[in-house]
This record gives sequence, C-alpha cells and structure tokens, in this order.
Amino acid sequence: MKFIKNKKWKKWKRREMILFLEKMELYTASGLALNKSLRIIAAGAPKKRKPSVTQAVRAVENGGLLAKSLEEYLGASKTVAALLERGETAGELVKALGQAKALMEREDDLYKKCASAMVYPVAIGVFALLLTIGLVRGVMPQIIPMLKGLNVQLPLLTRIVMFASDNLLAYGPYIFLSAGMCVIVAPMVYKKIAAIRAFCHFAAAVTPLAGKLVVQYSLSVSLRSCGSLVNSGMSVAKAYADVTETTWFLPLKVSLALEGEQVARGVPLGVVFAGIKHLPEYIAPLVIAGEASGSLGDSLIRAADILDRDIEHSLRRLTALIEPVMMAGMGCVVGAIALSIMMPIYDISKVLQH
Repeated sequence: MKFIKNKKWKKWKRREMILFLEKMELYTASGLALNKSLRIIAAGAPKKRKPSVTQAVRAVENGGLLAKSLEEYLGASKTVAALLERGETAGELVKALGQAKALMEREDDLYKKCASAMVYPVAIGVFALLLTIGLVRGVMPQIIPMLKGLNVQLPLLTRIVMFASDNLLAYGPYIFLSAGMCVIVAPMVYKKIAAIRAFCHFAAAVTPLAGKLVVQYSLSVSLRSCGSLVNSGMSVAKAYADVTETTWFLPLKVSLALEGEQVARGVPLGVVFAGIKHLPEYIAPLVIAGEASGSLGDSLIRAADILDRDIEHSLRRLTALIEPVMMAGMGCVVGAIALSIMMPIYDISKVLQH
C-alpha cells in the first residue's frame, strides 16, 4: 500500500480508540517496539480500519510521532494526541497511553449514562405515538361512518379527532416518508452546515432542564481533558488553548475562547473561570486552591468528578419528571379519543330520553 498523505481518513469511534490505546499500552509495556505493536494491531484490525492503522505504521516507521499519526489517520482528539506526544518526548509513552485511555473511558462512561437515562422516556414516547396512530387509523375509521350517520352537530373534540383520522388515512404514507427523510437528512445537514450546528447548540443551551445537562457534560469533558494535560507537564496556557479548540459544544467553546488571551498572558485560571458566566460556583474556588497548592491538574479533574455526580443527580431528577408527564400525556390522548366517540352517543341518548 502506498503512503497516502492527502486522503481524509474517517474518525474512529470512541470505543474503538479505547481498545486501540489499551492494546498499545499492553504491547509497549511488554517491551515490544512501537512499530511492531502497531503492526500486530493492524493485523487484527477490522477490514475497514486496517488501512488507517497501516498508514499510521508507515508514518511511525518514517520517523513520525505516534501522536501525530493517530491524530491524522485514526482521528484521535487533540487532547489525546497531546498526551501521547508529551509521553513520547518524555520517554513515558506507556504512562501516557494509560492516561489517554482513562480519559476516554471516563468520557465514554459519562456519555453512556446520559444516553441510557433517556432510553425509558423515549420508549414511552414511541409507545404513546404508536398507540395513538393505532387508535386513529384502526379504531376511528370503524366509528366515523356511524358518527357521520347520526346527522347531528358533533362536538368539537369529535370533529378534531375525525379530521386527524381522515388526514392520517389520506396522507399517512407521505407523512411517514417525510419524517423518515428528515431523520436521514437532519444529521447530514447538522454535520455539513456550521450555521445549523451553531443554532442547535445555542438552542440546546437555553432549553430548560436539558440545556443545563448539555453544558455540564461538555464542561466536565473539557475540565478533565485540561487537568490531564496539565498533569502530563503541559503549560496551563497551552492546555487551555488545546482544550478550547477541541470543545465540541459551541456556547462553552465561545466562552472559553473569549478568555483565552487572559490565560495566555498568565492570568490565573481560577480568576478566569470566576469571570465566565453560567459556570457552577464551586469550580473557580477549586481551581484557585489547586493553583495555590501546585495541584492544578488534580483540582481540574476533581471539579470534573463533581460535575459528573451533578449530572447523574440531574438525570435522575429529569427522568423522574419526564416519565409521569409522558404517562399523563398518553392517558390524555387515549382519553380524548375515547371521549370523542362517547360524547356524540351521550348527546343523542339525552335527546332520545326527552
């Protein structure tokens, strides 16, 4: 295979990178040379990932750094690349691999907790939607002819449900096809158009309840990355700049970037954090204490740990709030359909009694 320089390589998934780093740590700790470790991994890599590992092997054998190769060919983040680069230059690559793996594992664990907390509410929402569609498409078409044959003024609720049923029967395939196309196209538009991505991020930041969770998640990842870089020996200004560049959540990235010049001038990080709005109040004092005691990296990681616990508590509160609301909503929908059927019959029964 030729050495390809200009190809844009697809970024590896987080779990794939964790496994890769774990294998590299194991092989290099056992005394294997760097290129041999990479070749062993390349031999056992999945078919779609083998070319990128092979290119990384060739880059390392041509004198390149492992960190730069992983960043270019495997899509490793700048934080992971910086940790590995510090380890390579200091002769502590095994330790750096372990730090990078631990950092990504913690981030992956936090992401999975956030995702799993939303599974049950989403499942309830999907079930409620399917139940509503089933009632409107399956039950109402059997009832509507009878209701129309009553030749009376139907209640407003009944007319609304009948209108929804008629339109769902007439345009249902087009509605579902359009919804499916939106599901497919929306992620592509989000990735390709920066303005759409920025709008989504800033809209998420101001969303009640969920917005706070998104900000906390992004901040936790950024603080942990910065702390790991500082503990590896990188200067505070360089670590702050690298983390700011790799922060994915744009509102937080903008806030950090606005203070980047102060950090570069040597302003204490705790003072900088104290001036950033919407950050939890305990972060700045923790960082100030870490700077005073010479343990800034550990203090940043400690702040990230506290944020992680806050996120878990917030997720439990959010799911505890969402579940009864969605159950009540599902009950209201089913009740409305039932009432739309019963109300005309009840009105006629009263007329017949008189």
